[in-house]
Amino acid sequence: MQDVIFIFLTGAFLTFLLAGILSTIFKKEIAFNKRVGMYFDESLKKEKVDSIVKNKEGRMKKEFQNYWDKGTKLLNKKVSKSERKKIELLLRDAGYPFKTAIDFRLFQLVLVAILSLPFVLFILPVADNKAAIWMFAIAMALLGFRLPVFFLGKKKTARIKEITKSMPDFFDTVNLLLEAGMGLDQAIAEVSQKNKGPLAEEFLHTLEDMKLGKSRREAFYELRKRVPSDSFQNIITSLIQADQLGIGMAKVLGNLTVRVREQRREAAREQAMKAPVKMLFPMVFFIFPSLFIVILGPLVITLVTKGFGG
Repeated sequence: MQDVIFIFLTGAFLTFLLAGILSTIFKKEIAFNKRVGMYFDESLKKEKVDSIVKNKEGRMKKEFQNYWDKGTKLLNKKVSKSERKKIELLLRDAGYPFKTAIDFRLFQLVLVAILSLPFVLFILPVADNKAAIWMFAIAMALLGFRLPVFFLGKKKTARIKEITKSMPDFFDTVNLLLEAGMGLDQAIAEVSQKNKGPLAEEFLHTLEDMKLGKSRREAFYELRKRVPSDSFQNIITSLIQADQLGIGMAKVLGNLTVRVREQRREAAREQAMKAPVKMLFPMVFFIFPSLFIVILGPLVITLVTKGFGG
């Protein structure tokens, strides 16, 4: 029995000794294989998780798109042509954040339902004052209907500011290319492709219209209608007149960019002159009271506690 135990312990000792020697010799290879295995296992797990998430997101997008298409089909029959024209004008001035007028109207209705239905379904059955809840739900519905219009207005003003800001540099670059010997269409295309922003997008749209068969005059008229900026419309009008009269475009663009920069300086001066008037309200209602409290507070406390003779 003791011999069997001795043989077993000897075999175990030799096995562990051999394993230690081999692990010492092949230490680098084992560590490398572990790292490779961990990396590929993690990458495979990540790929599986990513594929599952992408499949779920794809299914959700498809379902959402199906319901959205059904809603647009229903609204397409109910929205009149006059309403579509009004919404198309708002979308055009804002740079088309929504694809069509029907999509915008459907978004309004969905937002109305999201803001008003919770009050009607959950709060109204429990509330004591039903009329107040109904009024609040109607107010939230009106807010949801008007918020997208307000969003389009903000997008319009931000877009106009960005176009006005980028006009001098844009037309200066076009002017340099004209002086280098390029044609007007080629110079505008070159600058628009290298720049980003609403101004470059509008000119690329104009060039596409010209490729589809419109004349330069017609395409520039459409461009002037799409951008509701006075300074930009003046520049496009000058370009149309120069094209009709055969005047050199380089001189016209040079004079126009100088005028645009002067208008920007005047606008900055106007904003600087308005600053004191805008600062009056917060100074009177927020800054002056705190100063009066800090300066006159100890005096008032002294007069209250000790009187005038203290």
